[in-house]
Amino acid sequence: MSLLVLRAGPSALVQDLGRPGYADIGVTASGAADRAAAATALRAVGTDPAAAVLEVLLGGLTVQTDVPAVVAVTGAVGVVVVVSPGGSRRTAATGEVLRLEAGATLEIGRPDAGLRAYLAVRGGIDVTPVLGSRSRDTLAALGPPPVVTGGRLGVGDLVAGPWAEGWHPAVGGGVGPTSGDVGVELDVIPGPRDDLFPDEAWDVLARTGHVSGHADRVGVRIDPARPVPRLSRAEIPSEGMVRGAVQIPADGAPVVFGPDHPVTGGYPVIGVLTARCADAISQLLPGTPVRFRRLRGVAD
Repeated sequence: MSLLVLRAGPSALVQDLGRPGYADIGVTASGAADRAAAATALRAVGTDPAAAVLEVLLGGLTVQTDVPAVVAVTGAVGVVVVVSPGGSRRTAATGEVLRLEAGATLEIGRPDAGLRAYLAVRGGIDVTPVLGSRSRDTLAALGPPPVVTGGRLGVGDLVAGPWAEGWHPAVGGGVGPTSGDVGVELDVIPGPRDDLFPDEAWDVLARTGHVSGHADRVGVRIDPARPVPRLSRAEIPSEGMVRGAVQIPADGAPVVFGPDHPVTGGYPVIGVLTARCADAISQLLPGTPVRFRRLRGVAD
């Protein structure tokens, strides 16, 4: 069983849970940028949570299956179209579990909300693992290459149970937490270097900034309401980094690391996003208003 890629769109990458445990040799974990969305898609089609999906940036993907298949698209909310072998078209909701006939095509349009959609097929996308993972690391150029038009993707047998027959999302996609006109509020666990910042830094982060145009799987730069102050402009020795780390360079504009982040960095990290908010920031368009909220208790 396989999927023929009729149109790849701006960027389509194979992703799974990533390859943790290799930071000592300079390899970051990588994996799906919106892990909750990828996990939801796999669960909906009854597939092992460790299986691979397609992460589709800004839509534009069209695939055709050569045998009957069960699929689901989650994450960014947009138009999903199924075209039967006879040419009839059906529009589906983001998150709907779909049964495709042999020869049918699935089209993922440009999203109305969010950036990244996740296409899961029952059994998982089957490509050759690298260091135990099928994820593409865009910074290190490690793992399966980006999906291209005319390519063919194998489908595996990592079935874990029945698919969610007839399931529809209560509210499409689930792109992340929002707070109406004030934008998206991102929860931050303080540390490990919050002692290098005055209390005023948290006041600045709590004000509304905006996602800049410098955003990808490596990191998202935030244009703050004003520069985030530090107690010293001196840099620190390079330290290990994690997904969701909120790094404050000398210019005071926060950078939030994504799944393909460098394994080390020399700017102090004032805090780390919760897992839910690390997912959410991966779905935010440039210009989206954001605020950071310091958590004083246990993270979610």
